[in-house]
Amino acid sequence: MNEKLIVSSSPHIRDKATTASIMQNVLIALVPAVVASVLIFGFRALLLEVICMAACVLFEFLFEKATK
Repeated sequence: MNEKLIVSSSPHIRDKATTASIMQNVLIALVPAVVASVLIFGFRALLLEVICMAACVLFEFLFEKATK
């Protein structure tokens, strides 16, 4: 019971990649999936994706306003 908890920082890898550039790469990687879904399922799939993205942006904005 005499053991102490040792807390230290994680060994994170340092890189020049920012969160914005990583998310940009994610969006570029999703383009083929969006194109394929529109070709396979029609423009309703595109409508669904646009609505989902708009809802995400809206709720992120509302959360930021609520938490300042």
